[in-house]
Amino acid sequence: MKSRTEDHLEERSSIGRGVVRARPGGTGYLPSLLILACTVLLSLVAPLGLVGQEFSQPLLPVGRLRFEVNSLFHFADERFGRRTESGTLVKETEPLGFDFVDAAVGSRLFPALENLEADLATATGATIAPLVLGKTRAVLTKDAVWLPLRLDLGVLDWLTVGGMVPFSRRRAEFETSFQDTGANVGLTPDGNTFLAAVGAANLALDGVVTSLCGADPSSPACTQATTLLADGEGLHGALSNGYSNHAVFPLTGSETGDALQARVTTLETAYQAVGVATFPSSVPLATTVLTNDSYKNLVTSTGLDIQGDSLSTWRSPWEMGDAEMYARARLWRSSDEIGANGAAPSFRMEIGAGVLFRLGSGRIDSPRNFLDTGSGDGQNDIEVSVFGALDSGERLSVVGEFRYGVQRPVQVRKRVTAPDRIFAPLTPAEQTVRWNPGDYARFRLSPRVHLTQEVTLVFDLRYFRKKSDRYRLDEAVAGVDPTLLELETKQRRLGMGGGVVYSTVRSGRGRPVEARFLFHKAISGGGGATPKTSRFEVGLRFYRGIW
Repeated sequence: MKSRTEDHLEERSSIGRGVVRARPGGTGYLPSLLILACTVLLSLVAPLGLVGQEFSQPLLPVGRLRFEVNSLFHFADERFGRRTESGTLVKETEPLGFDFVDAAVGSRLFPALENLEADLATATGATIAPLVLGKTRAVLTKDAVWLPLRLDLGVLDWLTVGGMVPFSRRRAEFETSFQDTGANVGLTPDGNTFLAAVGAANLALDGVVTSLCGADPSSPACTQATTLLADGEGLHGALSNGYSNHAVFPLTGSETGDALQARVTTLETAYQAVGVATFPSSVPLATTVLTNDSYKNLVTSTGLDIQGDSLSTWRSPWEMGDAEMYARARLWRSSDEIGANGAAPSFRMEIGAGVLFRLGSGRIDSPRNFLDTGSGDGQNDIEVSVFGALDSGERLSVVGEFRYGVQRPVQVRKRVTAPDRIFAPLTPAEQTVRWNPGDYARFRLSPRVHLTQEVTLVFDLRYFRKKSDRYRLDEAVAGVDPTLLELETKQRRLGMGGGVVYSTVRSGRGRPVEARFLFHKAISGGGGATPKTSRFEVGLRFYRGIW
Protein backbone atom coordinates (compact mmCIF):
# COMPACT_ATOMS: atom_id res chain seq x y z
CA MET A 1 0.00 0.00 0.00
CA LYS A 2 2.68 2.42 0.92
CA SER A 3 5.18 3.81 -1.45
CA ARG A 4 7.11 6.98 -1.76
CA THR A 5 4.86 9.56 -3.47
CA GLU A 6 5.08 13.19 -4.45
CA ASP A 7 2.81 14.02 -1.53
CA HIS A 8 5.21 12.41 0.88
CA LEU A 9 8.15 14.22 -0.69
CA GLU A 10 6.27 17.48 -0.47
CA GLU A 11 5.08 16.92 3.05
CA ARG A 12 8.47 16.00 4.40
CA SER A 13 9.78 19.26 2.95
CA SER A 14 6.79 21.06 4.30
CA ILE A 15 5.54 21.13 0.82
CA GLY A 16 7.62 24.10 0.25
CA ARG A 17 10.65 23.64 -1.85
CA GLY A 18 9.57 26.26 -4.38
CA VAL A 19 11.84 29.11 -5.19
CA VAL A 20 11.76 31.86 -7.66
CA ARG A 21 10.74 35.42 -8.13
CA ALA A 22 13.19 38.10 -7.03
CA ARG A 23 13.36 41.77 -7.92
CA PRO A 24 15.97 42.13 -10.65
CA GLY A 25 18.91 44.44 -10.51
CA GLY A 26 22.46 44.73 -11.81
CA THR A 27 23.88 45.10 -15.29
CA GLY A 28 23.68 43.26 -18.55
CA TYR A 29 21.55 43.25 -21.71
CA LEU A 30 19.87 40.61 -23.86
CA PRO A 31 17.47 41.18 -26.73
CA SER A 32 13.86 40.85 -25.65
CA LEU A 33 13.27 37.81 -27.84
CA LEU A 34 16.22 35.97 -26.32
CA ILE A 35 15.10 36.88 -22.81
CA LEU A 36 11.63 35.58 -23.53
CA ALA A 37 12.98 32.35 -25.02
CA CYS A 38 15.20 31.71 -22.01
CA THR A 39 12.33 32.36 -19.65
CA VAL A 40 10.00 30.02 -21.49
CA LEU A 41 12.70 27.35 -21.46
CA LEU A 42 13.19 27.79 -17.75
CA SER A 43 9.46 27.70 -17.19
CA LEU A 44 9.08 24.45 -19.07
CA VAL A 45 11.55 22.82 -16.73
CA ALA A 46 10.00 24.31 -13.64
CA PRO A 47 8.71 22.03 -10.87
CA LEU A 48 5.41 21.32 -9.79
CA GLY A 49 7.08 20.51 -6.62
CA LEU A 50 6.01 21.52 -3.22
CA VAL A 51 2.97 23.37 -2.48
CA GLY A 52 4.22 24.45 0.84
CA GLN A 53 6.06 27.65 0.10
CA GLU A 54 4.83 30.55 -1.98
CA PHE A 55 6.81 30.31 -5.15
CA SER A 56 8.60 33.67 -5.13
CA GLN A 57 11.48 35.74 -3.81
CA PRO A 58 14.11 33.03 -3.30
CA LEU A 59 16.80 35.64 -2.68
CA LEU A 60 16.87 38.28 0.03
CA PRO A 61 18.80 41.55 0.21
CA VAL A 62 22.00 41.31 2.20
CA GLY A 63 21.40 41.48 5.93
CA ARG A 64 17.66 40.77 5.76
CA LEU A 65 16.06 37.96 7.78
CA ARG A 66 12.78 36.32 6.77
CA PHE A 67 10.66 34.09 9.00
CA GLU A 68 7.95 32.06 7.32
CA VAL A 69 5.17 29.93 8.77
CA ASN A 70 2.62 28.01 6.71
CA SER A 71 -0.51 26.09 7.46
CA LEU A 72 -0.92 23.38 4.82
CA PHE A 73 -3.83 20.98 4.44
CA HIS A 74 -3.65 17.93 2.15
CA PHE A 75 -6.64 15.76 1.29
CA ALA A 76 -7.04 12.68 -0.93
CA ASP A 77 -9.69 9.99 -1.38
CA GLU A 78 -8.64 8.83 -4.87
CA ARG A 79 -5.48 7.74 -6.64
CA PHE A 80 -4.23 7.36 -10.20
CA GLY A 81 -4.52 3.58 -10.35
CA ARG A 82 -2.90 0.92 -12.48
CA ARG A 83 -4.05 -2.72 -12.44
CA THR A 84 -4.46 -5.78 -14.64
CA GLU A 85 -7.92 -7.24 -15.28
CA SER A 86 -8.31 -10.39 -17.40
CA GLY A 87 -4.86 -9.81 -18.86
CA THR A 88 -5.60 -6.17 -19.77
CA LEU A 89 -3.80 -3.22 -18.20
CA VAL A 90 -6.28 -0.71 -16.77
CA LYS A 91 -5.20 2.84 -15.93
CA GLU A 92 -7.89 4.91 -14.25
CA THR A 93 -8.75 6.87 -11.15
CA GLU A 94 -9.52 4.54 -8.24
CA PRO A 95 -10.75 5.06 -4.68
CA LEU A 96 -7.86 5.35 -2.25
CA GLY A 97 -9.10 2.25 -0.44
CA PHE A 98 -9.35 0.18 -3.63
CA ASP A 99 -6.95 -2.54 -2.44
CA PHE A 100 -9.04 -3.12 0.70
CA VAL A 101 -12.13 -4.00 -1.36
CA ASP A 102 -12.91 -7.52 -2.60
CA ALA A 103 -16.07 -9.29 -3.69
CA ALA A 104 -14.49 -12.62 -2.70
CA VAL A 105 -12.04 -12.02 0.16
CA GLY A 106 -9.36 -14.69 0.05
CA SER A 107 -5.64 -15.17 -0.37
CA ARG A 108 -5.15 -11.86 -2.23
CA LEU A 109 -5.94 -9.83 0.89
CA PHE A 110 -4.80 -12.56 3.30
CA PRO A 111 -1.82 -14.40 1.72
CA ALA A 112 -1.58 -16.75 4.72
CA LEU A 113 -4.74 -18.47 3.46
CA GLU A 114 -2.57 -20.05 0.77
CA ASN A 115 -0.98 -22.16 3.53
CA LEU A 116 -4.42 -23.23 4.76
CA GLU A 117 -5.45 -24.11 1.21
CA ALA A 118 -2.31 -26.27 0.88
CA ASP A 119 -3.08 -28.02 4.20
CA LEU A 120 -6.67 -28.67 3.13
CA ALA A 121 -5.52 -30.02 -0.24
CA THR A 122 -3.26 -32.45 1.64
CA ALA A 123 -6.06 -33.41 4.01
CA THR A 124 -8.60 -34.06 1.23
CA GLY A 125 -6.06 -35.56 -1.18
CA ALA A 126 -7.39 -33.34 -3.99
CA THR A 127 -7.39 -29.78 -5.32
CA ILE A 128 -9.80 -27.56 -3.39
CA ALA A 129 -11.79 -24.45 -4.30
CA PRO A 130 -10.19 -21.12 -3.25
CA LEU A 131 -11.15 -20.09 0.26
CA VAL A 132 -13.55 -17.16 0.52
CA LEU A 133 -14.25 -15.30 3.76
CA GLY A 134 -17.01 -13.15 2.28
CA LYS A 135 -17.35 -9.74 0.65
CA THR A 136 -15.93 -6.45 1.90
CA ARG A 137 -16.27 -2.81 1.01
CA ALA A 138 -14.03 -0.02 2.28
CA VAL A 139 -13.77 3.76 2.21
CA LEU A 140 -10.40 5.41 2.89
CA THR A 141 -9.57 9.10 2.97
CA LYS A 142 -6.29 10.63 4.06
CA ASP A 143 -5.52 14.17 5.15
CA ALA A 144 -2.61 15.94 6.78
CA VAL A 145 -1.93 19.30 8.39
CA TRP A 146 1.62 20.55 8.02
CA LEU A 147 3.21 23.50 9.85
CA PRO A 148 6.63 24.14 8.33
CA LEU A 149 8.77 26.82 9.98
CA ARG A 150 11.30 28.44 7.67
CA LEU A 151 14.10 30.93 8.28
CA ASP A 152 16.08 32.61 5.46
CA LEU A 153 18.98 35.06 5.63
CA GLY A 154 20.49 37.23 2.91
CA VAL A 155 24.23 36.64 3.45
CA LEU A 156 25.32 38.51 0.32
CA ASP A 157 23.36 40.41 -2.26
CA TRP A 158 23.49 37.33 -4.49
CA LEU A 159 23.42 34.56 -1.83
CA THR A 160 20.67 33.47 0.57
CA VAL A 161 20.88 30.57 3.01
CA GLY A 162 18.14 29.06 5.11
CA GLY A 163 16.59 26.13 6.86
CA MET A 164 13.18 24.61 7.44
CA VAL A 165 11.72 22.37 10.15
CA PRO A 166 8.27 20.90 9.47
CA PHE A 167 5.72 19.59 11.96
CA SER A 168 2.66 17.62 10.99
CA ARG A 169 -0.38 15.71 12.10
CA ARG A 170 -1.79 13.08 9.74
CA ARG A 171 -5.07 11.20 9.69
CA ALA A 172 -6.55 8.27 7.78
CA GLU A 173 -10.30 7.79 8.02
CA PHE A 174 -11.21 4.17 7.32
CA GLU A 175 -14.54 2.41 7.27
CA THR A 176 -15.07 -1.18 6.19
CA SER A 177 -18.27 -3.17 5.73
CA PHE A 178 -17.95 -6.95 5.71
CA GLN A 179 -20.67 -9.40 4.61
CA ASP A 180 -20.57 -13.21 4.55
CA THR A 181 -21.79 -13.30 0.93
CA GLY A 182 -20.20 -16.27 -0.89
CA ALA A 183 -18.28 -17.43 2.19
CA ASN A 184 -17.04 -21.03 2.27
CA VAL A 185 -15.08 -20.64 5.52
CA GLY A 186 -16.01 -19.48 9.02
CA LEU A 187 -14.54 -19.23 12.48
CA THR A 188 -12.37 -22.24 13.33
CA PRO A 189 -14.15 -24.86 15.50
CA ASP A 190 -12.50 -26.83 18.30
CA GLY A 191 -10.70 -29.72 16.62
CA ASN A 192 -8.74 -31.03 19.60
CA THR A 193 -11.01 -34.01 20.30
CA PHE A 194 -11.03 -35.00 16.65
CA LEU A 195 -7.25 -34.72 16.35
CA ALA A 196 -6.75 -36.75 19.51
CA ALA A 197 -8.98 -39.49 18.10
CA VAL A 198 -7.09 -39.54 14.79
CA GLY A 199 -3.81 -39.65 16.70
CA ALA A 200 -5.00 -42.59 18.76
CA ALA A 201 -6.19 -44.40 15.62
CA ASN A 202 -2.83 -43.80 13.95
CA LEU A 203 -1.05 -45.18 17.02
CA ALA A 204 -3.21 -48.31 16.87
CA LEU A 205 -2.62 -48.66 13.15
CA ASP A 206 1.13 -48.29 13.68
CA GLY A 207 0.95 -51.40 15.84
CA VAL A 208 -0.88 -53.23 13.08
CA VAL A 209 1.76 -52.17 10.54
CA THR A 210 4.54 -53.37 12.84
CA SER A 211 2.86 -56.75 13.16
CA LEU A 212 2.07 -57.21 9.45
CA CYS A 213 5.39 -55.99 8.16
CA GLY A 214 7.31 -57.88 10.80
CA ALA A 215 5.73 -61.11 9.58
CA ASP A 216 6.22 -60.40 5.87
CA PRO A 217 7.60 -57.00 4.78
CA SER A 218 6.79 -57.70 1.11
CA SER A 219 3.19 -58.75 1.64
CA PRO A 220 0.31 -56.71 0.11
CA ALA A 221 -1.20 -56.40 3.58
CA CYS A 222 1.98 -54.69 4.86
CA THR A 223 2.07 -52.33 1.88
CA GLN A 224 -1.62 -51.39 2.18
CA ALA A 225 -1.41 -50.81 5.93
CA THR A 226 1.76 -48.68 5.54
CA THR A 227 0.10 -46.55 2.85
CA LEU A 228 -3.01 -46.16 4.99
CA LEU A 229 -0.94 -45.04 7.98
CA ALA A 230 0.82 -42.43 5.81
CA ASP A 231 -2.60 -41.10 4.72
CA GLY A 232 -3.82 -40.96 8.32
CA GLU A 233 -0.71 -39.19 9.54
CA GLY A 234 -0.91 -36.77 6.60
CA LEU A 235 -4.49 -35.93 7.53
CA HIS A 236 -3.54 -35.45 11.19
CA GLY A 237 -0.59 -33.19 10.38
CA ALA A 238 -2.47 -31.08 7.82
CA LEU A 239 -5.54 -30.57 10.03
CA SER A 240 -3.36 -29.87 13.09
CA ASN A 241 -2.01 -26.88 11.13
CA GLY A 242 -5.46 -26.04 9.84
CA TYR A 243 -7.10 -25.94 13.27
CA SER A 244 -4.28 -24.23 15.18
CA ASN A 245 -2.46 -21.91 12.77
CA HIS A 246 -5.38 -20.20 11.06
CA ALA A 247 -8.41 -18.36 12.34
CA VAL A 248 -10.82 -19.79 9.74
CA PHE A 249 -11.87 -23.25 8.58
CA PRO A 250 -14.22 -24.68 5.89
CA LEU A 251 -17.90 -24.28 6.65
CA THR A 252 -20.36 -27.15 7.04
CA GLY A 253 -22.01 -27.70 3.68
CA SER A 254 -19.21 -26.06 1.68
CA GLU A 255 -17.50 -27.91 -1.14
CA THR A 256 -14.27 -28.21 0.81
CA GLY A 257 -16.11 -29.18 3.99
CA ASP A 258 -17.91 -31.98 2.13
CA ALA A 259 -14.59 -33.13 0.64
CA LEU A 260 -13.02 -33.28 4.12
CA GLN A 261 -15.93 -35.29 5.47
CA ALA A 262 -15.76 -37.68 2.52
CA ARG A 263 -12.04 -38.17 3.15
CA VAL A 264 -12.65 -38.90 6.84
CA THR A 265 -15.40 -41.40 5.98
CA THR A 266 -13.10 -43.18 3.52
CA LEU A 267 -10.29 -43.41 6.08
CA GLU A 268 -12.68 -44.59 8.79
CA THR A 269 -13.81 -47.47 6.56
CA ALA A 270 -10.20 -48.34 5.65
CA TYR A 271 -9.06 -48.27 9.30
CA GLN A 272 -11.94 -50.54 10.31
CA ALA A 273 -10.97 -52.96 7.52
CA VAL A 274 -7.56 -53.52 9.16
CA GLY A 275 -9.01 -53.83 12.65
CA VAL A 276 -8.75 -50.22 13.96
CA ALA A 277 -12.23 -49.13 15.09
CA THR A 278 -11.24 -45.87 16.88
CA PHE A 279 -10.97 -43.60 13.83
CA PRO A 280 -13.52 -40.73 14.21
CA SER A 281 -16.56 -40.73 11.92
CA SER A 282 -16.94 -36.97 11.42
CA VAL A 283 -14.68 -33.94 11.12
CA PRO A 284 -15.51 -30.70 12.99
CA LEU A 285 -16.34 -27.96 10.49
CA ALA A 286 -17.02 -24.25 10.96
CA THR A 287 -20.61 -23.30 11.67
CA THR A 288 -20.19 -19.57 12.39
CA VAL A 289 -19.43 -17.13 9.56
CA LEU A 290 -17.32 -14.05 10.10
CA THR A 291 -18.90 -10.77 11.18
CA ASN A 292 -17.60 -7.27 10.58
CA ASP A 293 -15.83 -7.31 13.97
CA SER A 294 -14.33 -10.79 13.61
CA TYR A 295 -13.13 -9.87 10.10
CA LYS A 296 -11.25 -6.83 11.45
CA ASN A 297 -9.89 -8.94 14.32
CA LEU A 298 -8.09 -11.13 11.78
CA VAL A 299 -5.77 -8.18 11.12
CA THR A 300 -4.76 -7.75 14.78
CA SER A 301 -4.81 -11.34 16.05
CA THR A 302 -2.24 -14.12 15.74
CA GLY A 303 -4.76 -16.32 13.88
CA LEU A 304 -3.27 -15.60 10.46
CA ASP A 305 -0.02 -14.19 11.93
CA ILE A 306 -0.77 -10.70 10.65
CA GLN A 307 -0.51 -8.96 14.04
CA GLY A 308 -1.17 -5.52 12.59
CA ASP A 309 -2.61 -2.44 14.23
CA SER A 310 -6.35 -1.98 14.47
CA LEU A 311 -8.06 -1.51 11.12
CA SER A 312 -9.88 1.69 12.02
CA THR A 313 -9.52 5.44 11.72
CA TRP A 314 -5.96 6.45 12.62
CA ARG A 315 -4.53 9.77 13.78
CA SER A 316 -0.93 10.63 14.45
CA PRO A 317 0.32 12.97 17.17
CA TRP A 318 2.12 16.14 16.14
CA GLU A 319 5.53 15.01 14.88
CA MET A 320 8.62 16.57 13.40
CA GLY A 321 9.31 15.84 9.75
CA ASP A 322 12.48 15.87 7.65
CA ALA A 323 14.38 19.12 8.16
CA GLU A 324 16.11 21.00 5.34
CA MET A 325 19.15 23.21 4.88
CA TYR A 326 19.72 25.06 1.63
CA ALA A 327 21.47 27.85 -0.22
CA ARG A 328 20.39 29.86 -3.27
CA ALA A 329 22.56 32.02 -5.48
CA ARG A 330 21.91 34.47 -8.28
CA LEU A 331 23.69 33.55 -11.50
CA TRP A 332 22.59 36.45 -13.68
CA ARG A 333 20.06 39.27 -13.82
CA SER A 334 19.20 41.95 -16.31
CA SER A 335 19.48 45.65 -15.62
CA ASP A 336 16.74 47.36 -13.67
CA GLU A 337 18.19 50.84 -14.02
CA ILE A 338 15.69 53.61 -14.66
CA GLY A 339 16.04 55.12 -18.13
CA ALA A 340 16.60 58.81 -18.96
CA ASN A 341 12.87 59.32 -19.34
CA GLY A 342 12.27 57.88 -15.86
CA ALA A 343 10.67 54.67 -17.15
CA ALA A 344 11.51 51.23 -15.85
CA PRO A 345 12.74 48.64 -18.38
CA SER A 346 9.99 46.65 -20.14
CA PHE A 347 11.59 43.29 -19.36
CA ARG A 348 13.49 42.33 -16.27
CA MET A 349 14.90 38.88 -15.75
CA GLU A 350 16.80 36.89 -13.13
CA ILE A 351 18.29 33.39 -13.19
CA GLY A 352 19.69 31.51 -10.21
CA ALA A 353 20.51 28.11 -8.80
CA GLY A 354 20.21 26.37 -5.47
CA VAL A 355 21.29 23.32 -3.53
CA LEU A 356 19.39 21.65 -0.69
CA PHE A 357 20.20 18.94 1.84
CA ARG A 358 17.27 17.16 3.46
CA LEU A 359 17.81 15.27 6.72
CA GLY A 360 16.00 12.05 7.54
CA SER A 361 14.75 13.42 10.86
CA GLY A 362 11.11 12.37 10.47
CA ARG A 363 9.40 9.10 11.44
CA ILE A 364 8.89 6.53 8.69
CA ASP A 365 5.71 4.51 8.14
CA SER A 366 5.05 1.66 10.57
CA PRO A 367 5.07 -1.79 8.88
CA ARG A 368 2.27 -2.90 11.23
CA ASN A 369 -0.05 0.01 10.55
CA PHE A 370 -1.67 -0.41 7.15
CA LEU A 371 -3.06 3.16 7.18
CA ASP A 372 -0.01 4.99 8.53
CA THR A 373 1.71 7.88 6.78
CA GLY A 374 5.00 8.77 8.43
CA SER A 375 6.22 12.30 9.07
CA GLY A 376 9.35 11.63 7.01
CA ASP A 377 11.39 9.00 5.24
CA GLY A 378 14.32 8.53 7.58
CA GLN A 379 16.89 9.05 4.83
CA ASN A 380 18.82 11.98 3.36
CA ASP A 381 18.29 13.76 0.04
CA ILE A 382 20.43 16.09 -2.04
CA GLU A 383 18.53 18.40 -4.36
CA VAL A 384 19.72 20.92 -6.96
CA SER A 385 17.59 23.54 -8.65
CA VAL A 386 17.60 26.21 -11.31
CA PHE A 387 15.10 29.06 -11.06
CA GLY A 388 14.18 32.11 -13.07
CA ALA A 389 11.83 35.08 -13.04
CA LEU A 390 10.63 37.49 -15.70
CA ASP A 391 8.75 40.78 -15.20
CA SER A 392 6.93 42.31 -18.15
CA GLY A 393 6.10 45.84 -17.10
CA GLU A 394 4.46 46.36 -13.74
CA ARG A 395 1.46 44.04 -14.16
CA LEU A 396 2.70 40.69 -15.49
CA SER A 397 5.41 38.31 -14.40
CA VAL A 398 6.32 34.66 -14.82
CA VAL A 399 8.43 32.47 -12.55
CA GLY A 400 9.76 29.01 -13.29
CA GLU A 401 11.87 26.37 -11.63
CA PHE A 402 13.46 22.98 -12.21
CA ARG A 403 14.50 20.71 -9.35
CA TYR A 404 16.22 17.35 -9.35
CA GLY A 405 16.60 15.28 -6.19
CA VAL A 406 18.89 12.34 -5.47
CA GLN A 407 17.62 10.21 -2.60
CA ARG A 408 20.09 8.28 -0.51
CA PRO A 409 19.53 4.64 0.60
CA VAL A 410 18.68 3.65 4.15
CA GLN A 411 17.84 0.51 6.17
CA VAL A 412 14.13 0.36 7.03
CA ARG A 413 11.70 -2.14 8.49
CA LYS A 414 9.05 -3.18 5.94
CA ARG A 415 6.38 -5.82 5.50
CA VAL A 416 7.53 -7.30 2.19
CA THR A 417 4.48 -7.91 0.02
CA ALA A 418 2.87 -6.81 -3.24
CA PRO A 419 0.81 -3.59 -3.00
CA ASP A 420 -2.56 -5.37 -3.23
CA ARG A 421 -1.67 -8.31 -0.93
CA ILE A 422 -2.03 -6.07 2.06
CA PHE A 423 -2.33 -8.34 5.09
CA ALA A 424 0.79 -10.43 4.61
CA PRO A 425 1.79 -12.55 7.63
CA LEU A 426 4.29 -11.05 10.00
CA THR A 427 6.59 -14.05 9.52
CA PRO A 428 8.50 -14.03 7.25
CA ALA A 429 7.18 -10.87 5.53
CA GLU A 430 8.41 -8.25 8.00
CA GLN A 431 12.11 -7.72 7.29
CA THR A 432 14.80 -5.08 7.48
CA VAL A 433 15.50 -4.08 3.89
CA ARG A 434 17.79 -1.61 2.19
CA TRP A 435 15.57 1.04 0.60
CA ASN A 436 16.90 3.23 -2.19
CA PRO A 437 14.12 5.72 -3.13
CA GLY A 438 13.98 6.73 -6.76
CA ASP A 439 15.38 10.08 -7.90
CA TYR A 440 12.77 12.70 -8.71
CA ALA A 441 12.30 15.83 -10.82
CA ARG A 442 9.90 18.74 -10.39
CA PHE A 443 8.80 21.30 -12.91
CA ARG A 444 6.79 24.46 -12.34
CA LEU A 445 5.42 27.39 -14.31
CA SER A 446 3.66 30.22 -12.51
CA PRO A 447 2.31 33.31 -14.31
CA ARG A 448 1.41 36.26 -12.05
CA VAL A 449 -0.97 39.18 -12.50
CA HIS A 450 -0.25 42.12 -10.18
CA LEU A 451 -3.61 43.79 -9.61
CA THR A 452 -1.94 46.38 -7.38
CA GLN A 453 1.50 46.67 -5.86
CA GLU A 454 0.21 44.71 -2.86
CA VAL A 455 -2.25 42.19 -4.39
CA THR A 456 -1.21 39.50 -6.88
CA LEU A 457 -3.16 36.71 -8.56
CA VAL A 458 -1.04 33.55 -8.83
CA PHE A 459 -1.52 30.69 -11.31
CA ASP A 460 0.42 27.44 -11.11
CA LEU A 461 1.06 24.52 -13.42
CA ARG A 462 3.15 21.80 -11.78
CA TYR A 463 4.55 18.45 -12.83
CA PHE A 464 6.27 15.78 -10.74
CA ARG A 465 8.00 12.58 -11.82
CA LYS A 466 9.87 9.97 -9.78
CA LYS A 467 11.75 6.83 -10.72
CA SER A 468 10.97 3.47 -9.16
CA ASP A 469 12.33 2.69 -5.70
CA ARG A 470 14.75 -0.20 -5.24
CA TYR A 471 14.79 -2.70 -2.36
CA ARG A 472 17.13 -5.50 -1.39
CA LEU A 473 17.85 -7.82 1.52
CA ASP A 474 21.36 -8.03 2.93
CA GLU A 475 20.80 -11.77 3.30
CA ALA A 476 18.29 -13.86 1.35
CA VAL A 477 15.22 -15.04 3.28
CA ALA A 478 13.20 -17.98 2.00
CA GLY A 479 9.82 -16.91 0.64
CA VAL A 480 10.65 -13.18 0.73
CA ASP A 481 11.09 -11.22 -2.52
CA PRO A 482 12.05 -7.59 -1.78
CA THR A 483 11.42 -6.54 -5.40
CA LEU A 484 7.68 -6.79 -4.68
CA LEU A 485 8.05 -3.53 -2.76
CA GLU A 486 9.18 -1.81 -5.96
CA LEU A 487 5.79 -2.25 -7.63
CA GLU A 488 3.80 0.97 -8.05
CA THR A 489 6.60 3.17 -6.69
CA LYS A 490 7.14 4.96 -9.99
CA GLN A 491 5.18 8.21 -9.85
CA ARG A 492 4.04 11.05 -12.08
CA ARG A 493 1.49 13.78 -11.52
CA LEU A 494 0.30 16.96 -13.20
CA GLY A 495 -1.49 19.59 -11.16
CA MET A 496 -2.98 23.04 -11.49
CA GLY A 497 -3.77 25.69 -8.96
CA GLY A 498 -3.74 29.32 -8.02
CA GLY A 499 -4.45 31.84 -5.33
CA VAL A 500 -3.90 35.32 -3.99
CA VAL A 501 -0.82 36.89 -2.43
CA TYR A 502 -0.86 40.10 -0.41
CA SER A 503 2.57 41.64 0.11
CA THR A 504 3.93 45.01 1.13
CA VAL A 505 7.45 43.96 0.13
CA ARG A 506 6.99 44.96 -3.50
CA SER A 507 5.44 48.34 -2.75
CA GLY A 508 7.73 49.19 0.15
CA ARG A 509 4.82 50.67 2.09
CA GLY A 510 4.43 49.89 5.76
CA ARG A 511 6.00 47.00 7.60
CA PRO A 512 7.28 44.32 5.18
CA VAL A 513 4.92 41.34 5.46
CA GLU A 514 3.38 38.83 3.10
CA ALA A 515 0.21 36.74 3.39
CA ARG A 516 -1.11 34.20 0.90
CA PHE A 517 -3.87 31.73 0.18
CA LEU A 518 -3.19 29.05 -2.43
CA PHE A 519 -5.07 26.01 -3.73
CA HIS A 520 -3.67 23.19 -5.84
CA LYS A 521 -5.25 20.04 -7.26
CA ALA A 522 -3.84 17.06 -9.18
CA ILE A 523 -5.60 16.66 -12.53
CA SER A 524 -3.76 13.69 -14.02
CA GLY A 525 -1.12 11.17 -13.07
CA GLY A 526 0.02 7.59 -13.09
CA GLY A 527 2.03 4.91 -11.36
CA GLY A 528 -0.66 2.94 -9.56
CA ALA A 529 -0.38 4.46 -6.08
CA THR A 530 -0.15 8.19 -6.81
CA PRO A 531 -2.74 10.04 -4.69
CA LYS A 532 -5.07 12.48 -6.41
CA THR A 533 -4.46 15.20 -3.88
CA SER A 534 -6.06 18.56 -3.17
CA ARG A 535 -4.00 21.04 -1.15
CA PHE A 536 -4.74 24.31 0.60
CA GLU A 537 -2.15 26.70 1.97
CA VAL A 538 -2.32 29.76 4.16
CA GLY A 539 1.07 31.33 4.81
CA LEU A 540 2.74 34.33 6.41
CA ARG A 541 6.18 35.84 5.93
CA PHE A 542 7.81 38.39 8.22
CA TYR A 543 10.95 40.40 7.38
CA ARG A 544 13.55 42.12 9.52
CA GLY A 545 16.86 43.80 8.78
CA ILE A 546 19.61 42.64 11.13
CA TRP A 547 22.60 44.53 9.68
